[in-house]
Amino acid sequence: MMYITPGNLTYSVSRAEYYISRIVLHGTNATPNDTLTGPFHVSSAAPSEFFLGALPAGSYSGAELLLGLTPDLNITGGLPNTLENINMAWPEPMGGGYHFIKFEGHFLNGASSVGFAMHIGNNMNLPHANMTRSLTLDGGSGTLALRFNLNEMFRTPHDYDLVNGNYSMGSMMLMTLLKENAADAFTLAYLP
Repeated sequence: MMYITPGNLTYSVSRAEYYISRIVLHGTNATPNDTLTGPFHVSSAAPSEFFLGALPAGSYSGAELLLGLTPDLNITGGLPNTLENINMAWPEPMGGGYHFIKFEGHFLNGASSVGFAMHIGNNMNLPHANMTRSLTLDGGSGTLALRFNLNEMFRTPHDYDLVNGNYSMGSMMLMTLLKENAADAFTLAYLP
């Protein structure tokens, strides 16, 4: 077990898979400036790199991203028929479309190892993550490094209770808590 929740439960992650449908870079006055459009599929099973093309030189006050798919893509069959997309399908009886995130593992409850599956889907649960760290792009070839701190899914603004909520799919209340906790789970940096 590698991580600790705010409730002092030790947990490990065996799977993390999600979509990012858009990253918006904000200008120095916090207005949307440049948009990087996905969707991008990210999986802990393999390193993820995406070629974004040339980005203009400039200073940015931060960024916002959508963790999941926009409503126009979040429909059954809305994405290409790849194994990754098929495995991210959200059940038709629950509204169809795709999972925005699958985050799974085990936690220790006393001496017992208990599984958990944090799944978010449905358009009303589309998480918006805000990154307020400023960055400057030099117009050259560099890397935008996006980091997802999964620990934040269990805290801020809500201390998530894994013991009573180890399976979020189908629970609007639990998916809403996770959606709100995702707001500060990402950081973005420019590496020249």
